[in-house]
Amino acid sequence: MMQVPLDQLAESESRYTALEQIPVRDAFPGLAEEMVPADVPASVVAGNILGADENMERRKQMLATVKQEPVDFAFERAIGKNDSVYSNFVELISQAKQRVGRIAIKQGNRNVAFATGFMVSYNLLLTNWHVFKTKESVADSEVQFFYELDIHGSPGSAVSFALDVNRFYCASKELDYCFVAVAPVDTTGTRSINDIGYLFLDPALGKLGNEEEEALNIIHHPNGDYKQLSLRENLFIKIAPTSIWYKTDTAPGSSGSPVFNDQWQVVALHHMGVGQKNAAGDYIDKEGKVIPLVNGSVDVSRVVWIANEGIRISVILKDIALNFPEEPLVKDLSSPKQTTLSAQEKLPAKENTTPSLTPKTPAMETNNPAANVNISFPASLIERNGMINIHISQGEGIPPVTPPKAALSAAEADFEEIKKLEQDTDFSACKGYISTFLGRGLNIALPQPKAALKKFAAKLEGTDSIVLKYYNYSTILHAVRRMPIISAINVDGDPGKRLDDSKRKDVWLRDNRLSFDLQLDDSYYKNSGFDRGHMSRREDANWGATADDAKRNADLTCMYTNACPQVAAINQSSKKGLWGILEKVVLEKGATLEEGKTARISVFNGPIFREDDRVFRGVQVPVDFFKIVLWLTDEGDLKATAFKLSQQSLVDDIDWEQLDLDQNVQFKEYMCSIEDLQKETGIDFSAIIPFDTFEGEADELTSTEMVAAHIRKHNMRDTQKV
Repeated sequence: MMQVPLDQLAESESRYTALEQIPVRDAFPGLAEEMVPADVPASVVAGNILGADENMERRKQMLATVKQEPVDFAFERAIGKNDSVYSNFVELISQAKQRVGRIAIKQGNRNVAFATGFMVSYNLLLTNWHVFKTKESVADSEVQFFYELDIHGSPGSAVSFALDVNRFYCASKELDYCFVAVAPVDTTGTRSINDIGYLFLDPALGKLGNEEEEALNIIHHPNGDYKQLSLRENLFIKIAPTSIWYKTDTAPGSSGSPVFNDQWQVVALHHMGVGQKNAAGDYIDKEGKVIPLVNGSVDVSRVVWIANEGIRISVILKDIALNFPEEPLVKDLSSPKQTTLSAQEKLPAKENTTPSLTPKTPAMETNNPAANVNISFPASLIERNGMINIHISQGEGIPPVTPPKAALSAAEADFEEIKKLEQDTDFSACKGYISTFLGRGLNIALPQPKAALKKFAAKLEGTDSIVLKYYNYSTILHAVRRMPIISAINVDGDPGKRLDDSKRKDVWLRDNRLSFDLQLDDSYYKNSGFDRGHMSRREDANWGATADDAKRNADLTCMYTNACPQVAAINQSSKKGLWGILEKVVLEKGATLEEGKTARISVFNGPIFREDDRVFRGVQVPVDFFKIVLWLTDEGDLKATAFKLSQQSLVDDIDWEQLDLDQNVQFKEYMCSIEDLQKETGIDFSAIIPFDTFEGEADELTSTEMVAAHIRKHNMRDTQKV
């Protein structure tokens, strides 16, 4: 949710309605004399708008300067007589979108809102003042690049950088802009901000010309969603002294987005605009409902925009230059040919990639001539869009000195061993969940997420498959939540196949068939208060032809793709009550076949994701879980019984900042309807709904005998005899 002060919205509306009638200094209060742009003639200050002929001449001059396409061809498009673009338009999009990121506004580890921002130098990010009104409001917020879908529709590998207000912060309420410095390396310490590049803010005039005809482009993260592009459907309708106006389909959450012309020059910083109101003057949402005021602010994620306003880049550059005339980081903004390098960029590093993160030692300082790097900027390496290729010379014929490698600590050795296991684990022999496991000619397919949920399912790299197969079980991973949508397992109760009596040791791994960035890992769970909660249980997979097979099968349930964050009271075997033994009750009390045969069941497990789930370390954490047990009666009839675990009291009472999870945690187990679970989870269970044994209202479970009685009842041929 993004709250914007009501006075800002009112000022924006006032500028729009009075644009052609009110003198500049009246329409834009607080605007300094020096801030009137150079392209605003004296007649405009008296209340008129820039003449169209004068503006179009400047536009043609700018097109000739950019040289991305024939001038006449580009000019025809600018005046609305040609909708075609040259194919290099695609490359320009690709280059521009890399420099636009999603801003995650945080309070501690909790995401409270999202916006958009973009790099404007190697050091500075530009967004809105109403995103970060003060230094303190930046707090633990991050900017995330590459938060977008790949060509298969799967989430890519986002890279997060912290924001550094101590190095630079400048914001203007009047012009609604905020510049803030970005950390030199990402939060994992492996990527340099140099890899992202930046969008050059050209102070020259003539980047726009024909009102009501020229199209604009916007790259943004509406509502914090994956990166989206609004291409050539955003019509430029008016230019004003400090802003431009355009009609567009930009959605809520686009605050801080760059607005581009067709040459992919940044022409404005997306700000807000004029919102739809009812007769009483209240802002209303798309359903016509009044948007309530909260401390004099409006939730702009619900506003329906009639017209949008972007603050002109030339005006922003003038304003910040007046405030910081001698600041090197500000001077960088006006020059595409030279930038001031941050300290991290001067480290010996691979060309144009991540710098070395190894601290310098005295020996390196004294003996390695490469420590004195020579950074040069040949004119031939300067690209038209302001990007610079940096060459770092280490001295001819002098090999770099590598410091001696220190012995690994026990923790580091374990970490390296786990990394190797993750890279080397071979899943080719894994058959996964078997749909015909229960026999009797039954084929019970793995339930699939419905369309709304399926778009978030992670695909195995290089394929369209979303099913991860392991020994005795399979999972489907949610690429945003980074935990399973569903985990399905086959359970054999035959004691002759349960030969593993080794001491349990859980070693958790990520799956090398998926990008590791789509999976949670130890850094998420460490010191969190959460356990790694198995969805398909280790005990359920611990069977096989030999003891070694059984152990291998059980060990491989310790995959992050099979786990959700759970409080210890649920996950740890000594505390988990009925939830951990439901399968055992069904195996022992109900799913027995004719004499001499042992029981088999199949189990579907998973979290129940909700839109309002609380966020911990950037990930929404589910608080409810489901389990569906499939079994055969003595007569060979298929039955399905569903259970739900609710932690609602945890949501009400927990202090998520401190994560005091083991205090006063209460949870309840219920027997529930599979049809209701289908609605709650977004998973298609329609194939097994006809076999549901649920009757009546959701029934809280208080003992194993309640479960056993239910199973016995439905294990008989004639339930009316009970």
